[in-house]
Amino acid sequence: MNRVKISLFIAGVLSLVGCKSTSAVDDGLALRKSKPIQLFMGTCVVGRENATSLEKMASHKGFVTAPDNVAQSYLSGNKGKAWYLSDSTGSYGLTLLESNLCSVYVHQGDPDKIQASMEAWLPPADSGFTYEKELISHKGSLTTTSYTLYSGQKVLEQWLLTVNREGGSGLVAIMSYQKT
Repeated sequence: MNRVKISLFIAGVLSLVGCKSTSAVDDGLALRKSKPIQLFMGTCVVGRENATSLEKMASHKGFVTAPDNVAQSYLSGNKGKAWYLSDSTGSYGLTLLESNLCSVYVHQGDPDKIQASMEAWLPPADSGFTYEKELISHKGSLTTTSYTLYSGQKVLEQWLLTVNREGGSGLVAIMSYQKT
């Protein structure tokens, strides 16, 4: 319960003090409101405490339980749960592995804008929170970047973003959340 209160407090502080923007204020707001990042923040980040919370948030965002064949393609042999969403903005997948890794799969959009939207949510320098950005992997059209968020010296959480810059691949990005 204390973790939930702390998480809500952190989310409130970040929303009050603002978030780092990669360009003008209006662009930053648009980036923070993009559908992929709203799904990521509204499911994986907000629902991070337990599977029940995540399921509730997924349903609230419009996700439905994925049929077995769809779930298996998202889970890739790992144990966990999968959901999907298809609406006027596109198609999305959501998984929660038994290891508590939560991921949102984005099947359309501009990979650079998706990355900018994630970075727009990073804490600003004067917020009391910091982050470390690290390029984890770059192979062909795939790039994976890690964002580790800190309060002082304490690691709070890690966001991972894999983007695919190969056009027409059917999967543009995977946005993942891991509580440390």
